[in-house]
Amino acid sequence: MRHNYTQFNTPQFRLLSDNQLADLHQATLQVLERAGVSFQCQEALDILGEAGADVSDPKRVKIPSRLVEQALKSTPRTVTLYSREGEPAIVLNRTNGAHFGACAGYPEIIDPYTRKRRLGYAEDAGDIARLCDALPNIERVYTGSPYRTLDPAVADEVALLQVVMNTTKPAGCWIMDGAASLKRMIDMCAMVAGGEKQLRRKPFFMGSSQPVSPLMQGTDAMAKSLLCAAKGIPNFIYPMPMAGATAPATVESTVIISNAEILSQLVAIQLKYPGSSLVIGSFPSIMDMKTGIFPTGAPELSVILIGLTELIHYYGLPVFSCAGMTDAEVLGAQAGAEITYQILTAALSGADFVHNIGLWYHSTAISPELIVLSDEIIGMVKVLMTGMKVNDDTVPLKLIEKLGPQSSFVYEKHTFEHFRNFWVPTVFDRSFSRKEDTKDCEDLLNGKTIKILETHKPKPLEEGLVKELKKLEKSWFAEAGLKYEYPKRKV
Repeated sequence: MRHNYTQFNTPQFRLLSDNQLADLHQATLQVLERAGVSFQCQEALDILGEAGADVSDPKRVKIPSRLVEQALKSTPRTVTLYSREGEPAIVLNRTNGAHFGACAGYPEIIDPYTRKRRLGYAEDAGDIARLCDALPNIERVYTGSPYRTLDPAVADEVALLQVVMNTTKPAGCWIMDGAASLKRMIDMCAMVAGGEKQLRRKPFFMGSSQPVSPLMQGTDAMAKSLLCAAKGIPNFIYPMPMAGATAPATVESTVIISNAEILSQLVAIQLKYPGSSLVIGSFPSIMDMKTGIFPTGAPELSVILIGLTELIHYYGLPVFSCAGMTDAEVLGAQAGAEITYQILTAALSGADFVHNIGLWYHSTAISPELIVLSDEIIGMVKVLMTGMKVNDDTVPLKLIEKLGPQSSFVYEKHTFEHFRNFWVPTVFDRSFSRKEDTKDCEDLLNGKTIKILETHKPKPLEEGLVKELKKLEKSWFAEAGLKYEYPKRKV
């Protein structure tokens, strides 16, 4: 063994120095102490006021630095997500690399059969969850809400139920209908887990909460976060600042706005429920000054996220990032370039969890084919992130010396033992010679997507449990005064 030998296990990447991170942290503290944050939730105001924050003006709550530092210390450094079956699935602790997750149900979808945009239905959430269940590099499924075709009073819960029934991977949900809807989701997941205590011990579901930029904590956002903390459910906190609109027009200040929005909510949660599991991050972008849109393929989005990732890791906490999104309206060169850039930079930055795989055209729709393409690109990026290990096995000098010049390694045992580590594409074309019937990448991608949708069968839930879940679902419809049926999917 060599002494004082340095080995890099993954590529080295850094955007900010420790001094710059310290400056960003101090700038965030100044924003919280002087500019303040608007809180609409009375419970949060009471919590902060009792702890010594200045809540005399709810529209400008001033949070002392000591409360921020205290909250950062009480937030767990590791968050573990479990599978639906109760097995450890994802460990978020700043050392295990990036874990990627995709979106399932959404108001609109790019249908893989027609490759045209249409409304999203409850069944689509189940279909995409089943697709994700089959993809090795998609580790979590987060569902939006098919509220355009299903009453918003039940859309969130139904979409999550579709996800839970169609994948064993950890699940989450975009919660549009507030804390009441979240409570129903938690109750449903507790039924699947075998009880509320079991779900608390091995959570496969995560909540989510979105502060409103700039610098506002809405009633629903805080209520959802406090409910997750009370139930012992891990929670994502992610604002969506827009540089040049809801944040100053620089990537640096957008990092600070994001961080202030995150930490102001984190303080209230940790004061009330110390030790609550949180994964914090952002879904930021710039405002496109020509169109006014929120571009999800903008390179600045990734730069902001890298800066925030490094800042949150500076605190020693796991971080939530975004990738696998495009502003393109067709699946072509632009989409491929944008998602590759995002996936690569997210992995290099060391983000713990990377979300939003599959969002299409400024996040207005979801594309199953984009999820499959992203899975392929994630596989490529993982080859880079594996790094290089220099040892006697990876550098077989004796074998090289034995065979010498002008030899072949094809038939050697060493080759047999190692060649399976090479990455093998599933939708990228490596045909040696092209014939008339040789499929291009787009056809291979479409074919793989449809084949998974039509053939993959995830591990089913027990029949008795499915019946109980359907009874619970029926009660959601009854409570909302709705007929218990899904709208028929129109393709």
